[in-house]
Amino acid sequence: MKLIDKYLPSDYNDSISKRIKTAEPLSPDYVFEEMFCKFPKPVEWLFKLRNAIVKPLGIQGGSGFRDLISERSEEEIIICKNDRHLHFWVSIHCPLPENGYQEASVTTVVKLNNFLGRIYFIGIWVFHKILAKSLFRRTLAHTRQKR
Repeated sequence: MKLIDKYLPSDYNDSISKRIKTAEPLSPDYVFEEMFCKFPKPVEWLFKLRNAIVKPLGIQGGSGFRDLISERSEEEIIICKNDRHLHFWVSIHCPLPENGYQEASVTTVVKLNNFLGRIYFIGIWVFHKILAKSLFRRTLAHTRQKR
């Protein structure tokens, strides 16, 4: 059972995964660092813009994800952010390889607390879908280049 499963059911969830050929195990810490700590400049700009837009609405922005790690196991890291408008959890799951292949996944779970949370989520949903897929693909491409 994954750690993220205890946060279901939710108002929204999605998951992206990829099975990769690997000589060395891919760790959730590596995927976390690549996806959530090493943003391309345009993504950094989008986060700054989001923070500026939502601050007057009383929605907490953020400056990084390292301090949002709430749980971990050998195979999974959970990032969590709770505020009065919505709660979200992100799972980075990398079970041990089998027969030279490993499944890596990133799952997002969101619970909306009120109308403002719904409005905020509608505004970021499209960006979330595009960025999550793009950053995940970029991370796995970096993984293949380093090996």
